[in-house]
Amino acid sequence: MKYSLGLLTLLCLVVAGCADPVNVDNFNRIQPGMTIPEVEEIMGGRRPESYQTLKTWRGPNSRTITIEIDDRGLVVNKTRDGF
Repeated sequence: MKYSLGLLTLLCLVVAGCADPVNVDNFNRIQPGMTIPEVEEIMGGRRPESYQTLKTWRGPNSRTITIEIDDRGLVVNKTRDGF
């Protein structure tokens, strides 16, 4: 029984650590004025795809979170798609 409980606890920790950061909760945490490193921290350290002033994180099932940054590197807008 102790072995099963320990294995279950370990499995829960692994699954929680592997959760996809492209989700509504993380989208809601991103606020105007944040820096790219602050957003990357919210997104679990993952670096985004970049195109000019847009930074995009892609998740499963075509979910995306995209931020627009200004010339100072601060978030000015955010969008989500697929969820």
